[in-house]
Amino acid sequence: MLRNIFSLDTATAKRVFGLDIMRAAAILIVVDAHATIALKEYYSGAFWHHLLPDGVELFFVLSGFLIGGILIRSYEKKATFDRQLLLNFWTRRWFRTLPNYYLVLGGLIAFALLQALRSGLQHKLPDNGTLITYFFFLQNFAHYIPDFFPETWSLAIEEWSYITLPLVLWVFHMLLSARWSRQRIVLSTILFIIIGTNLYRFITALQIPITEGELGYRGIVITRLDAISYGVLAAYIKNYFPVSWRDDALRRRFLRIGLALTLLAAFTSSIFIIKYYGDFGLFPAYTFYKRTLYFPAIGLSMALLMPYMDGWRMATGPWARFGLAQAITHISLISYSMYLLNLTPIMITFVERIPTTSLAIGWLKVGLFWGLVLVLSTLLFKFFEKPVTQLRERISAKEPTQLVSERVNE
Repeated sequence: MLRNIFSLDTATAKRVFGLDIMRAAAILIVVDAHATIALKEYYSGAFWHHLLPDGVELFFVLSGFLIGGILIRSYEKKATFDRQLLLNFWTRRWFRTLPNYYLVLGGLIAFALLQALRSGLQHKLPDNGTLITYFFFLQNFAHYIPDFFPETWSLAIEEWSYITLPLVLWVFHMLLSARWSRQRIVLSTILFIIIGTNLYRFITALQIPITEGELGYRGIVITRLDAISYGVLAAYIKNYFPVSWRDDALRRRFLRIGLALTLLAAFTSSIFIIKYYGDFGLFPAYTFYKRTLYFPAIGLSMALLMPYMDGWRMATGPWARFGLAQAITHISLISYSMYLLNLTPIMITFVERIPTTSLAIGWLKVGLFWGLVLVLSTLLFKFFEKPVTQLRERISAKEPTQLVSERVNE
């Protein structure tokens, strides 16, 4: 019975195993970082942690690749961009993300109010004005996110990217479709967002003294609207240059370069090496780099992984044995629920309240944390996220999985 409750349909017929690996790796890196909170002062750091890429940035690139591909194929299939396409795109995106988010957000608010009612003390929620911003993803639109439900900074960036990307594409289509091809309009849209956001960061980085640090640009919507665009750029190449995209030699070459650059970016921005920048007088240059060039560098380096991972259609060899592929697909499926549940609902609200009196207790808390994350995320996905996502199939049009030209050629 328990096996039926926690089992998911992990059939791989319509899935790409390489992309499942990327999604699973991204969420495991994020949850691993939050798990160390349980160790408190007993956490001494691990060198291999400094070589891990930023899981959130990996999510951004992967999301951009998938969402960008959908938008490009929808645009090409319809041969125009109109209100109907835009609303269908938003409907399908928001049915995927909003119900789960509002359920968890509402649960956290209700829990805080009930806890205050029981204790007779003032609740620890933000003021009403701040709390309302969470319902419209404005909690970190122009400043760093408040302490409440802080992990949603990345979801806000993604949601606003879902709004700005198709809107810019629509405007470009209306202004330029009489003279430019759809391919050129798509590329111009991507470059406009990437260049525009980077230019904004660069100008503000010059205006604000280096002594004020990195400025929290990583977690502010208006400074990260390019976050998913590096993945969209990869989707552009896949859809308009399919022969090069499928070239095995190029895929392997880009994979090696992408892995090397991603690990280099991770290590050179890690806590381990920051002290050396100060020792050698490089800290101001490092701070300026983290305000500006770091974001396109990490985005493009991860985008280089996409051709190889997208070409890894099925699990074979050791990956297909011992249930490893099934476990990876399972983690990939529940990754969004893991993202929403792991930090505030599980770690901060529950696990962190257990006193860490020794290293052994700390590790027991880590184990408890992981167990709760995996179990509760599986249940949330199976009994809420998945049914709600399936509901969108009845109220929205399905989106094409390949370009019309590809179907004709094949």
